[in-house]
Amino acid sequence: MKKLAIIALLIVLTTFAVLGYSITASAQEPSIPNWIKNTAHWWSQNQTSDSDFLQAMQYLIDHNILHVLHQTQVQQSLNMSVQTQNLQLLQKVNDLQTRYDTLQSKYNLLLQQVRSITTQSVASGENNASISAVAVRPVIANDGFFETTSYQGSILKITVEVRDGTGLILVNTAIPTGVDFQSSAHTAVMVAQNVTEIDLAKKDIIFSVSSANNQDLQAVDGGSAGGAMTVLLVSELLGKQINNHVLMTGTIQPDGTIGPIGAADEKADAAGQYGAKIFLVPLGQAVVSVQSCSEKNEGPITYQTCTTEQKPLAPIMQSKYGMQVIEINTIQDALKYFDSN
Repeated sequence: MKKLAIIALLIVLTTFAVLGYSITASAQEPSIPNWIKNTAHWWSQNQTSDSDFLQAMQYLIDHNILHVLHQTQVQQSLNMSVQTQNLQLLQKVNDLQTRYDTLQSKYNLLLQQVRSITTQSVASGENNASISAVAVRPVIANDGFFETTSYQGSILKITVEVRDGTGLILVNTAIPTGVDFQSSAHTAVMVAQNVTEIDLAKKDIIFSVSSANNQDLQAVDGGSAGGAMTVLLVSELLGKQINNHVLMTGTIQPDGTIGPIGAADEKADAAGQYGAKIFLVPLGQAVVSVQSCSEKNEGPITYQTCTTEQKPLAPIMQSKYGMQVIEINTIQDALKYFDSN
């Protein structure tokens, strides 16, 4: 009898695991009587018979305290749960698709507007205000053993168009360029608004940048053209002519100051070859590094000593091209020279 009871108990416990049982105690259903709890405890201690324990289990089932979920019910419950999860997942996918379609539509509309603006800008470029700016591009030389980098000046032609729009700031170039031109354009627009006190929130500003050798334009440092871009936009907004005999180099800072640049002497040389009469550079940069070397022989060995010193750039450019090199500190300083003819 003991063995049969144990086998029956194992069947009950196995059924619990496979089919699933739930014992609920609520205000509507009776809780497990204490005598059944005691019977279960005594049976586990071998203090009562197996038949007493089985009778106690049967009592729970007969009085609807121990509920049995049949396998079909379990499967139905699982199926409903899976279906619910699938519906929720499908809803999320549909929601994401709707959001993506909306963003794609907005992107396509914006792309059409940009293409329309740049196309019209290129078509009417001859009538737009323009300014010449000086930048440099790196030139890499390799003799088979060593690689050296020098810089060559380059003249950029920058035009600007101001038209009704939504506040777009665009840079149109013959070939793709880096972020320097875009960054300079945004700062130039901000400074131009401050200088002229003209609100450009409902205007589109399109800068177009080109050079004689467009393949080298990709290597040009666009940051040093920021000051010239600002001068150009301010002159366009105020309806003033630009003195084409004046060239400049320098970055533009948010507070309107002209920031430092590199290779000032190479840029000055390019401006002189272009035919400029005045070349504007950032404050403290009208200098050129000049290297001088001396040799000394001691027996069969020759020693060479080189020193580098800073020399004023203005006398060199004046002698070579008849061009003045003038340092400026702010965009207002630059405007004084570009406004005079």
